[in-house]
Amino acid sequence: MAVRYPIDPKTLTEEDHLILKVLRLYYERNLTQAEVASRMGFSRPKVSKLLSEGKKRGLVKIEIADPSGDFAALEISLEDRFGLKEALVVPTSENRETTEYAAGSACSTLLARICTSKTVLGLSWGVSVRSLADATGRRAFAVERVVPLLGGMGKAKGRLHSNRVCADLAAKLDADHLQLAAPAIAASPESRAELAHMPGIVDSLEEASASDVAVAGIGGILPTSTMVEAGYFSLEEFLGLAERGVVGDVCCHFLDEEGLPRCPELSERILGVTPEDLKAIPTTIGIATGSEKAKGVAAVLRGGLMNSLVCDESLAHALLETPKLRSLDEEI
Repeated sequence: MAVRYPIDPKTLTEEDHLILKVLRLYYERNLTQAEVASRMGFSRPKVSKLLSEGKKRGLVKIEIADPSGDFAALEISLEDRFGLKEALVVPTSENRETTEYAAGSACSTLLARICTSKTVLGLSWGVSVRSLADATGRRAFAVERVVPLLGGMGKAKGRLHSNRVCADLAAKLDADHLQLAAPAIAASPESRAELAHMPGIVDSLEEASASDVAVAGIGGILPTSTMVEAGYFSLEEFLGLAERGVVGDVCCHFLDEEGLPRCPELSERILGVTPEDLKAIPTTIGIATGSEKAKGVAAVLRGGLMNSLVCDESLAHALLETPKLRSLDEEI
């Protein structure tokens, strides 16, 4: 039922009265524009013009429901700011695990919309991607195969390992999966080259770079980083990357605030997809929570390494508050 609101009739012109009649026929009687035109003896374009004029004059108000906990406006703002295909925002809970699980569930819902039985799905490592596997229900969506985007995690928790995450999600989806029997970061570029040509490893790397959809966690230069836990860096070494202009990483590739690669000597040791590989994958979904990751996530989005994002409300607001980099954000 239409909701009416008072207006002083003394302020209305003859044209206003005509517009009000058109508005009532269209919004209260649910006539189409063509039916209103026929009834009033107008052309359809004139009806459309009168409806538009009614909005301008405040004779009709179009209101969209804005329930508590709905983040559609926030999502649209993120999409516009960073040129994203899609952004999904979940509530920020006092419990970080609850927030991570909500993000994982939202990512699973997104994948259910875009994946098919022919999709090759690539996954990175870490807490946020682990939450995707945990939050996905049995046969929640279909894929052909799940593949790791990069190698393992050293001494970090086994359940966060890309191979483990891929295996667990594939089991829920009744899909095939591949393993990447290699570390994420080799000891040297030479050892990386040797490993990359080994049977099995080379096949997995090729499959990862040819993924149809990729989901990757996004990190910041923070003391809680999984790369410190994995033993690839000491805490001092890792935090020291900030002095080199590094603000975040995706798939172990470090970026500055403009989204440009930093630390090429480290990238040369990574057994996994390259930044160029990520940009070539049709749909790339970054998943992250926590406002402290805003600089890193913004860098990844500016660099075009992820074209979709799942995050929590606190991170979404922090992203929108990051300073605009004129040459980049305007191009996006």
